Amino acid sequence: MGIFSCLPGRVAAWLGVVLLSLLAQPGRAQTAPAPEACTLALAGRVADHEAGTLLPGATVRLLETGEVSATGADGNYHFHVCPGTYHLEVSFVGYRPETLEVRVATAVVRNFQLHADAVRLAGAVVRGTAGGATPTQATAALAGRELAATRGQSLGEALLKVSGVSAIQTGPNVFKPMIHGLHSNRVALLNNGVRQEGQQWGQDHGPEIDPFVASRLTVVKGAAGVRYGADAIGGVVLAQPAALPDSAGTTADLHLVGASNNGLGAVSATVQGAPGKLPGLAWRAQGTVRRAGLSRTPDYRISTSALAEYNYSGAVGWQRARWGVEAFLSQYNAQLGLYPVPENWNRVARDSSPAPLPAAFSYRLDRPYQQIQHTLFKLSGFYNLPGWGGQVTLTLAQQADRRAEYDKYRPRNQNLAARNLPELDYRNQTTTADLRWVPRPHGNFGGELGLSGTLQDNTYRPGSRFFIPYYTNRTGGAYAIGRWHPGPWLLEAGLRLDRRALDTRRPTRVSGAFEVVRESFAFTTPAASLGLVRELGPHVTLRADASLLRRAPAANERASQGVHNGIYEEGYDITRPAGTPALGPETARSVALSLSWHDHPRLNGELTVYQTGIDNYIFQTLIPPVLDIRGLFPSYRYQQTDARFRGLDLLVAYRVARPLSLGLKAATVVERDLRLNDYLILAPADRLETWLRYEAPAAAPRATPRRLTGFYAQLGAQGVRRQTRVPRDNEQRDYQSPPPGYYLLGAEVGGTLRLGPRTPLEISLTGTNLLDTRYRDYLNRYRYFLDELGQNVTLRLRMPLAFGGTKK
Repeated sequence: MGIFSCLPGRVAAWLGVVLLSLLAQPGRAQTAPAPEACTLALAGRVADHEAGTLLPGATVRLLETGEVSATGADGNYHFHVCPGTYHLEVSFVGYRPETLEVRVATAVVRNFQLHADAVRLAGAVVRGTAGGATPTQATAALAGRELAATRGQSLGEALLKVSGVSAIQTGPNVFKPMIHGLHSNRVALLNNGVRQEGQQWGQDHGPEIDPFVASRLTVVKGAAGVRYGADAIGGVVLAQPAALPDSAGTTADLHLVGASNNGLGAVSATVQGAPGKLPGLAWRAQGTVRRAGLSRTPDYRISTSALAEYNYSGAVGWQRARWGVEAFLSQYNAQLGLYPVPENWNRVARDSSPAPLPAAFSYRLDRPYQQIQHTLFKLSGFYNLPGWGGQVTLTLAQQADRRAEYDKYRPRNQNLAARNLPELDYRNQTTTADLRWVPRPHGNFGGELGLSGTLQDNTYRPGSRFFIPYYTNRTGGAYAIGRWHPGPWLLEAGLRLDRRALDTRRPTRVSGAFEVVRESFAFTTPAASLGLVRELGPHVTLRADASLLRRAPAANERASQGVHNGIYEEGYDITRPAGTPALGPETARSVALSLSWHDHPRLNGELTVYQTGIDNYIFQTLIPPVLDIRGLFPSYRYQQTDARFRGLDLLVAYRVARPLSLGLKAATVVERDLRLNDYLILAPADRLETWLRYEAPAAAPRATPRRLTGFYAQLGAQGVRRQTRVPRDNEQRDYQSPPPGYYLLGAEVGGTLRLGPRTPLEISLTGTNLLDTRYRDYLNRYRYFLDELGQNVTLRLRMPLAFGGTKK
């Protein structure tokens, strides 16, 4: 009993009850009800009485408290109340308002069916973008404060915040997103609605997208081949910019980022506006500069690890009541330094010891490095058909991708060396067209139809070293998706059919002389999916989906050969015995089940379990090091097997008290080679992340606004287990055993500082690897001879500005 032991029994019991109530609900008066009593759910849906269609955007008001809830895309509203009697008032434009009395003793669901009303409204123009359909797959998004906490990082690095997403690394500058153990040609990336096309096949080729362009990053976890194409076996990453402004005036956003580890500095500015004299017209211009010097591990600087980025984008759009058009142009320019593979790397790998080259801090970019330029031009438009016709959208895009790779050493020929040309120089031109029709839902039925086409030509500069063949890719596809939405259920089924023709041209040595070998391949790749969403209550949603799809092999998987970025790779067909079949397509069967608990005042989270089986799975396996006149190189070869991927993602957030919350994120995936009854190499290790977060409660309105608002602080820890699920003969399959597991400590603090009545400054300070832990990650291709980064502190500033209009 402690301090209560000296008090009379009744007094001690009374004080104990008071103390417990204060601990359970800090900051409230002693007369407030217990928090559990005020967390009863009062929820339901609002729909049309005649057609039964849901009414998103309806206003539901709780008259006793004045609280308001607007129905979402699924027509749902929800409140959290104490036991008692309440009156709900529901209103929606074009419908008669209704009021209903509800007695609440436990969780209550009350649905509304509104009757249409004849109303005469003043003329108005409403512009916006269509919301996406409710997904039947597990999805995760980075937006708002979560996205702001990644500013200054590359796209692949930012996506590491999403549960179930890891990354293939090549040193400190290249992060390739991996979803549920799949990456590269099995993960589709969409930049502003256009499928990103370039040299994404390389494990050391990061996405050529400036994350500052996006106001939202969405990850679709799991096969999405019907909607996004046959390559989306593992999932999809959507980089989505904000809609163009719809109110007159000019606004701006300025981001400043600085980091201590590599001296990173980033500046990104966005200016956008809409002229008041031309209703419907809007524009946006954006630019980013990002520079960093040599990265630091806990013990040494990583030589030639500097980077430089210069990116820009612009958009202009015009919308009317029935139609709209938009043009978008972006260019990504980057130079990414790569650590030079040491000549004694094989000895270093065996000894498991670091092999740093002496390096003092510098922003200088030395060989080896990558130089990338990716240009995207998009022209899109929509037209709203009358009646039940719905909306038709057309998107045309042109992409030009150039990737130059500079080796550690220049050519021995002095004339060639003086020209400083890249040893590998790829050029990729891609034209895409997408036509989509979304008819207006009829009752509980809806859906969409789509056509797509791609023409792609990949070459390289004459005189540069051969690695992947010249190729021309022509792909055409069509898909159909149907939805049935009866009450709390959503059923979705889809079919897709793609036809791909691939023509390759590669030099090969025949009888001592080089000849050009021409090969043509054609594949028909069908896809089918079935998904279900069931609302089990106002806070619980169940998702289940299954899919079957095929993926045609890419040119690099078939016929790559040579050294790039210090690693030797060769395609499947290069060394296959004569008379054996060429590389064939993959067939993937995926199932996933996801349970989410959302919009609850205390506990929210999501659990996803999944399995993907891939027949003729194409993967890289290590082979004995290859020796040529340039040295000895780590070496990989493409092979095929039957594989299975099983895994689990977990995300949980629990509000301990009004300002404090606990979070947990975990992921595991098991990859099996079914033909050998063994594990696959280079699978993500199990990982767990936890955090404690404090968010200052919103202050009451004051005559003089507070200087600092929205204050928050977070302390987190991440643990990654040593990868023990490796092949039985891992000594022959890998150059080094998986590194030990590791634990990292991080922290973040931030808020909004008001410099003036219309000038807020958002500021945050983030620390990673605060204990300067020495560790290596199993998925880093340079783990044989490099440690990961040491302690890093990042300062981020964001200042929104408005000129002559309403600031958003």
